[in-house]
Amino acid sequence: MKYLLLNFKETPTYGWVEYSKDKGLIKSEEKDFTNLNEIMNLMNHETCVIIDELATDEPTLSISLENILKSDYSITTQKVTNAIKRINSSGKVIKHLDRDNYQRLSTPIKANRESIKKYFEEYSDWDFEKYLKLNNHSYKDYQTFEAGLILESK
Repeated sequence: MKYLLLNFKETPTYGWVEYSKDKGLIKSEEKDFTNLNEIMNLMNHETCVIIDELATDEPTLSISLENILKSDYSITTQKVTNAIKRINSSGKVIKHLDRDNYQRLSTPIKANRESIKKYFEEYSDWDFEKYLKLNNHSYKDYQTFEAGLILESK
């Protein structure tokens, strides 16, 4: 299956990405876009994949993309790497939480045309947290992503 790939990491770009057991992950060259309407016109199916600054860098990003494309999961999680605190309404730290018990929601994320359209009708710039608040009912299933050992041949 071929997915539209929306990349909000630096400047907004789009391309195509697909995964097959035979060929692995295949990404097309990404192109800049300035208008969401041109992207909506490209979406001739319901699903696309979004990447933003919360996604990891290569080669981990490609592994994460491959994992989400070959599964039924819609959202990726990563381990929390910084300290988590519980604060009260006045901003005072009342408890240090064990970060091993938590996962951070991140991209890549599968999204459908309607959820993207709904988001950009309300907001002009991409913000992952705002997107999730509008569409959290779509992301009950997630996959914990752990890169594991990545071997590179020389």
